[in-house]
Amino acid sequence: MHEPTLGSARRGFTLPELLVAISIVAFLLLAGVGVYWRMSRGFALRAAVSSAEAALRGARASAVHERSAAVVVLEPVPENPFDLVERLYALGKRTVSCWHFELDQIDGSKLKGALGQEAELEGVPATAPGRIGRSLSFDGAATSASVTSPYLDEIREGVFLEACVWPDADGLSAGARLPVVSKSDGSHSTFSLALRYQPTTSQGLFLLEGSVRAGGATFGARTDALIRAGEWAHVALDYVRDPGSQGGEGHAVVLRINGQEVELFDATLGNGALERNTAPLLIGKEGGERFKGRLDELKIAALVASDDFELPKNSEVRADPGSSDGRVHFDDEGKLDPRFHGRIARFRIVSPRDRLRQIVQVNWLGGVEVLPDERDVDQEPE
Repeated sequence: MHEPTLGSARRGFTLPELLVAISIVAFLLLAGVGVYWRMSRGFALRAAVSSAEAALRGARASAVHERSAAVVVLEPVPENPFDLVERLYALGKRTVSCWHFELDQIDGSKLKGALGQEAELEGVPATAPGRIGRSLSFDGAATSASVTSPYLDEIREGVFLEACVWPDADGLSAGARLPVVSKSDGSHSTFSLALRYQPTTSQGLFLLEGSVRAGGATFGARTDALIRAGEWAHVALDYVRDPGSQGGEGHAVVLRINGQEVELFDATLGNGALERNTAPLLIGKEGGERFKGRLDELKIAALVASDDFELPKNSEVRADPGSSDGRVHFDDEGKLDPRFHGRIARFRIVSPRDRLRQIVQVNWLGGVEVLPDERDVDQEPE
């Protein structure tokens, strides 16, 4: 008969031990479900609040940084005729092309610019002393440059062109047009900035012209003859949709010479947003016309949209921007634009499944804050 050795005995769980183990497992499972529920509860609300905050803060930051107005565009749910928002994005001013024309930026037939852009030179213009640094000297016959860049394709509702010009009147006939910059092929949306020669008995003078085609209509305007041949001048064209005028379908157009806004005449006005245009940007050329003289410090800025924020399907965002066009407008100081708003713009965000609510509010100073919905939302901030 063998004696049992140590450790050879086997025994199972008793009923009380099994019940205790099952109770512990059940408790852990229930605790995990509770933690998961608490973590997932309000996820759609938080995502919608975050999207609204990001769009509003992005527009305000753009306004402050660029010292130019910015807006948050709200796109409604198609099947909802009221104020339910489906997506939103910030629309602010951004530099999309910049050229200094320094000698070390020219490599054969290539001209290097900011933002990693590269222009293809035609005729290899010579460099010459500029107003700021070096400039490119165009002969009016065979020299120009063209730029292809995705930054230049996504201009939405406004474009801002500026350059330093030194026009040469030698050999020009009356009415000759000298294009500074243009994007005028391949789309319903086009724009250009140019000079037009107006000789007088005493000296050669140039007037400034701007042209924009947007929303199926064409805008064109010119100034009086204010630019002298053989002298540097800073010229600019601003075109932007201005929902605050003409019943929400207007625009704002400004031509500037040496920083001063100049009166327009012979203007044909249109309105609408700029559509996508993938045609090259032309410097010193438009069609068969070419610039004659020097160009320096060319800059193109535009109203460009941020990434779209699509709101979660299981949330409801109802906007009360307090503006006639349903947008949130920031002025060039980052405050709510008083032309469009009172002291507050609000978004009421609801997660119906979780029965949670919050308010995203913009005060008159442009500050963005998140409030619980139980707060008295009709109370003005101090």
